Amino acid sequence: MSAYNGAMFDPLFSSPAPRRVARIALPVPIDSLFDYALPADLAVEPRAGCRALVPFAGRRLTGVIVEVGDAEDPAREPRAGRERGRATLACIERIVDPEPALSAEMISMLREAAVEVFCPVGMALAAALPPGTAPRIVRRQRLTRRGEHALESGAMRGEGRRVLEALAGNPLAPATLSRRFPRDRDLVRDLERDGLIECASLEEGPSAKEKTERMVSVPEGLAVETVCTEQLGRARRQAELLRRVARDGTVATAVLAAEHAGNGPLVRTLIGRGFLVESRRAAPRDVLGDPVERDRPLDLSGEQETALAPIAEAIRAGRCERFLLHGVTGSGKTEVYLRAVAEALARGRQALILVPEITLTHQIVARLRARFGDELAILHSGLSQGERLEQWQRLRRGDTPIAVGARSALFAPLEELGVIVIDEEHDSAYKNEEGFRYRAHNLAARRAEQARCPLVLGSATPSLETRFAAERGEITRLVLERRVAGRPLPAVEIVDLARERDITPRDRRSVLTHPLHKALAETLNTGGQAILFLNRRGFSTQIYCFDCGYAERCESCDVALVFHAASHQLRCHYCDFHKPPPEKCGGCGATGTVLLGVGTERLEEEVQALFPEARIVRLDRDKSQRKGYTESVLRALHSGDANVLVGTQMVAKGHDFPGVRLVGVIAADQGLHMPDFRAAERSFQLLTQVAGRAGRSEEPGRVILQTFVPDHYAIRPVQDHDYEHFYRTELEHRRALAYPPFGRITQVIISAVDEESARGAAESLAEQVRALRPADAEPGEPGAAPEGHRFEVLGPAPAPLARLRGRFRYQLLIKGSDVHRVRRASELLARALARLPREVHAALDADPVSML
Repeated sequence: MSAYNGAMFDPLFSSPAPRRVARIALPVPIDSLFDYALPADLAVEPRAGCRALVPFAGRRLTGVIVEVGDAEDPAREPRAGRERGRATLACIERIVDPEPALSAEMISMLREAAVEVFCPVGMALAAALPPGTAPRIVRRQRLTRRGEHALESGAMRGEGRRVLEALAGNPLAPATLSRRFPRDRDLVRDLERDGLIECASLEEGPSAKEKTERMVSVPEGLAVETVCTEQLGRARRQAELLRRVARDGTVATAVLAAEHAGNGPLVRTLIGRGFLVESRRAAPRDVLGDPVERDRPLDLSGEQETALAPIAEAIRAGRCERFLLHGVTGSGKTEVYLRAVAEALARGRQALILVPEITLTHQIVARLRARFGDELAILHSGLSQGERLEQWQRLRRGDTPIAVGARSALFAPLEELGVIVIDEEHDSAYKNEEGFRYRAHNLAARRAEQARCPLVLGSATPSLETRFAAERGEITRLVLERRVAGRPLPAVEIVDLARERDITPRDRRSVLTHPLHKALAETLNTGGQAILFLNRRGFSTQIYCFDCGYAERCESCDVALVFHAASHQLRCHYCDFHKPPPEKCGGCGATGTVLLGVGTERLEEEVQALFPEARIVRLDRDKSQRKGYTESVLRALHSGDANVLVGTQMVAKGHDFPGVRLVGVIAADQGLHMPDFRAAERSFQLLTQVAGRAGRSEEPGRVILQTFVPDHYAIRPVQDHDYEHFYRTELEHRRALAYPPFGRITQVIISAVDEESARGAAESLAEQVRALRPADAEPGEPGAAPEGHRFEVLGPAPAPLARLRGRFRYQLLIKGSDVHRVRRASELLARALARLPREVHAALDADPVSML
């Protein structure tokens, strides 16, 4: 698409048909590249992968250059909407990056992935860059030349002059100007109408900045002793400081100030007299934390050696191959990862390790540092923008060969990859749920193919899709059936909550059943640690009135408000609306409202009341948002300062706490009731994972699961650590209805402030899809799903969360084993979404992981 079409053309930036043209991907919801002319006077040579600042539809945007070529080169592919007859193109304003920010391989991978998930290419490329590194374009009120003349000449007086003086040499945001002159908004509009002020798009520097420190050194050729003797003879301290700097060559001013409080003014004096010169150098922030003691490689078990061998051979051969490392909890998967990383480094190549949660980076980083030292980079959203930029630049410069982080670390600038590892590969966090809706597995497979290196997917509870791919021979399955050092898997006891309720008097009921209470007391009395797992944060799930049945709900979302005791607030976990709890019922005015349900806050409070001597820590999203809190909890558990950990699913994934002997699951069936075909799979995975935190050292472990459905097929196999039994059972459920891995699903969520608008748009989309005729002889996914489920259009219907952030939501599902027809229907929907009214929003997700 050419950047001169309609409103996109800006004559201020046009030039007469230069020969060279750049095709740029812009972060806009239009799936096209845009042509821009390359002025001859650009300060930086434009190259593919560099970012450029360009005019677009009355705005200024930063996009990624994808191609550079001649304006009329017939070899280049046709451009959507290109008007060959036009004589001018909009010009690039400037090149942002002196060197490409994205490699050609990364651009190619992202373009393919964007097509696969129906994402505009510019949004996909923008997602791969460190946040906050693009120039910021801001709207500011400023003086025009006419306004400057009016101010200088004194022609403007009164309030108008005060406004002009406020803007003189100091452009302000429109909102700031309105706050400063709240009674003169009409005057501001009049000044703009008369051409004295204007609202302009101005460029500010990126918000992400690398940290630097101020340095001083002696100018080249300065005779230090001569200066000290002849010119600083009566300034002894200046002379001493000059000699000090000359001795070390270059010194940080912060170091000098720390040595003596008076050195700061002396440094400024010496700089002013020309005896010192100042500069700045990079001073990256420390994201690694306290030093870690180095370790030695552990002796591998026979199973570990057998699993490592094909991975190492693929690294040595430079061969792309996918492996599923399927090992029970505590079987030593991490040691296999470390050996694979060592194999890659020994051949001068790099390693990328992904974990699903930011909290898990602390543990894997500690293991990597103990084995390989501090030459590694961390990439995840828990870092500040500046910290992420510094880590990204270290990788880009080749300062470190190892990158570790969460999902977005996939975009790390590693050009010599030797191995990619995705730990806890089953975790839903590997799917990006907004914008560029990629799945980490798919992008990692593309990167591994480009780099000719193996991809290792590790889990004790692989996703059904991954396990089924291994069964079909698409992935090599490597099995670790036993824990290291012959340690037994924990004994699992299932407690029937319905039976416990029947035999326990009402006044003695607690969130801890008698078996769990007794087991916790025994564990604490013998010096052990325990984890209590409840996948619901807050104090209670709702405030409820028994007189009229009224429950406090969010004003913008179709969900109950959760009471948080620490802040004494009712809070919505979706839009963050909050308010104090009412003194009486909002429905009938009664004062007898009660707190129903239980969250991690209430669980922590009850356990503390039952066991006053227990040293309890809590880990959930509310707590982990405080920087450094998660690390402090992990340290407390490892050191023994804490002996009870209360938490949500954050405590279930991959952590290794040697002192934990007991795991108690408060409500094991909680996740089974979600309106999602993956609910059983997620429940089994989560329960198996949290159970695996127990008994990871010499002391045997014990697990107690409290549930109302003890015989459910997702709960009973946890007792026997029988993944294969669950896998076979769930596989047949999926086959019967053509759910993945036997079919494909596309989900569309349509939302609007007005419910009728949302419903009408959803029904229109459904009619268009149902009118799509099947192509002849389109094959389905392997596995022989029933004929009636080859292609289905389900809905539209209210989404599971029918109202969110003030918008009504409807859901449309395209499902079936006829994957080609599902794809064609998805393509039709993607085109149709672009034609929806502006007030209607829609999001298309190919192969969704969460159905909410």
